Amino acid sequence: MMDRLKEALIDLKLGKVIAFPSEGVWGLGCDPNNEVAVAKLLRLKQRSMNKGLILVGGTLEHMKPYIEVEKYKTKLLTKWPGPHTWVVPTVSAPKWITGENFSVALRVSSHPVISLLCEKFGGAIVSSSANLQGKTPAKSRKEVEKFFKGINVVGGNIGVLQGPTPIQEIETNNWIRKPSLL
Repeated sequence: MMDRLKEALIDLKLGKVIAFPSEGVWGLGCDPNNEVAVAKLLRLKQRSMNKGLILVGGTLEHMKPYIEVEKYKTKLLTKWPGPHTWVVPTVSAPKWITGENFSVALRVSSHPVISLLCEKFGGAIVSSSANLQGKTPAKSRKEVEKFFKGINVVGGNIGVLQGPTPIQEIETNNWIRKPSLL
């Protein structure tokens, strides 16, 4: 099921961009603490650094470097683990992740590939839909391989969401991206 996992973990450590299935679309990822890797991912997507990126992890522990987990824990756990991205105030996430924001977008995923990838990596990774800015995200491994030649694609299946995960601000409950209807 998760072929190329070992290679993907090596690529993450080397500052490369990888692709993997997520809850509703294929994603591109890299080490969030490696500014060069993040710049590569943004170049691949033709996306501005100002927008900010989502970080995914397999556990609440993976989010501790970026937010005050205890302060928001009760609310975070109303949707996690699962296909819901929260935007949470941060003082520690790097600018190349937050963009022009004072918050960071985070998700503790229940997707088996993401959970295992983050567990073996030892922390959160960047997760951005596998598409060029403004284009439809990839829904198959073949599409990812066609658009992003030469990057390691971890095997597996996307989840049941019909698109990218919903994104919600934790302090205001405002929706940045509303849930797709199943």
